[in-house]
Amino acid sequence: MKKTGWKWLSRLRQPRWRHGRRGALLMAAFVLMCVLLNVGVKALEDEYGWKRDFSFNGYATTGEETAEVLSRLQHDVELYLLYQNGAVDTQVLNLLERYGVLSDRVRVYPTDIVKNPGVLTRFQGELGNEIQADAVIVNCPDTGRYRLLTYADFLTQGYNIEKGTFEIQGLAYEKKLTEAIVYVAQSRVPTIGFLQGHAELDEGALTVLLSFLASNNYDTRFVNLLSGDTLDEVDMLVLAAPQKDLSDAEIQLISEFARGGGSLLAMRDYTDPMESMPNYMALLRSYGIVPVEGVVVAGEQDTGSYYEEQLSLLPYMNQLDMTLPLINAGMDVLLMPAATAFETPGEPTESLSVATVLKTGPNAYVRSLTDGVISIDRQPGDVSGEISVAVFAHRMFSDGSISRAFAIGNSAMFINEYIYQRTFNEEFILMLLGELLPEQTVSLDIMASTALRPALTVGSQPVGIALTAAIPLLVVIAGLCVLIPRKNR
Repeated sequence: MKKTGWKWLSRLRQPRWRHGRRGALLMAAFVLMCVLLNVGVKALEDEYGWKRDFSFNGYATTGEETAEVLSRLQHDVELYLLYQNGAVDTQVLNLLERYGVLSDRVRVYPTDIVKNPGVLTRFQGELGNEIQADAVIVNCPDTGRYRLLTYADFLTQGYNIEKGTFEIQGLAYEKKLTEAIVYVAQSRVPTIGFLQGHAELDEGALTVLLSFLASNNYDTRFVNLLSGDTLDEVDMLVLAAPQKDLSDAEIQLISEFARGGGSLLAMRDYTDPMESMPNYMALLRSYGIVPVEGVVVAGEQDTGSYYEEQLSLLPYMNQLDMTLPLINAGMDVLLMPAATAFETPGEPTESLSVATVLKTGPNAYVRSLTDGVISIDRQPGDVSGEISVAVFAHRMFSDGSISRAFAIGNSAMFINEYIYQRTFNEEFILMLLGELLPEQTVSLDIMASTALRPALTVGSQPVGIALTAAIPLLVVIAGLCVLIPRKNR
């Protein structure tokens, strides 16, 4: 066998094979075989998605949760990748094509907005902002819903402790795309209602929160029960700092809503009235939520519990199932300026359990607004200690239905853009919505990939040295492979 092999090799070294037609045919056959191999591999990739993401952050990798979501799709979904003048983002295109491989219901359409301006007119009307290149439109023709994702939507921020600033930290391509697919494809999306008619925060004051909810695939509507609106299509009702009491009829409608499994979110500020709102206070107390009159002041010695001044609380998260993911990820920095308090929850019963979600440091106190003392300094009789500034309640009714309620002593956390930009407010709100709407939420637990390659550390030196030495070593080996045969001729 060895002699036969060497015989064929010696024939290939003959001039007629090296320089003649047979050599050309052999080379052509080799090139054709390579082309067919590439075509076959490409076909397998298009059919089965065999391509692997070897980038340092694996930004284009899709996980089990995405595969599960795509396997449950009941409607077709279209993914339009917009580009201009041929400058298509191939990395994003490859990711979208992976979605197309994972589900027969997903179709990918790279679209040049210069050659196909009809896409702009088709979706521009309801998206609210100008459609530009490098955006992705997720559309479901059956439901009539679509979502525009720009490059900014795929970026996540993190807090740099050393610099004291927030900066780009992650890429959330998979999370945002999968959540958008869930939003457009499901028959009904969660709807959050905002009660009106009692001098609550209106649409203008709630602009930041409404925009945030829309960008995270929640529908919103304003509800005025006094004008005949209903809660039929509402999953969660927001009581945004009402200044006037609710009527008996409204309380009855909200109670029926709660018995049907509806959730409540109540915002309070320290200036909100209490004595003139008996019906509203009774509604909160039915969930074990008892507001406390006054403004919360952080203890001066609790330096980690306030920001610059004692009225600007940096509340601590209680270690609950709903907050542990944020605590473990270091996303527990929140800001509550001029907050009010709630009584510490009592022991749970068979039908009601209440827990503190956010609390102050151990030396905080509640400064009364009715004792005639115009000072935030502690006064005799002030409630002091570790104070609850946000509570969460589970209430079970006799028929087994469960209603959930969350009350927080500060509305600025939800409506102030400064707080959104400089704290982990968004992560906290999404966590909260997942608890209030556990079955309707469209926020998925998909981690963002790292945006920037980590810098070299002391532990990285061996790898760096090995890579540095490997390059000249490979050159030497290649040279020896060429020179040694020549020496033996």
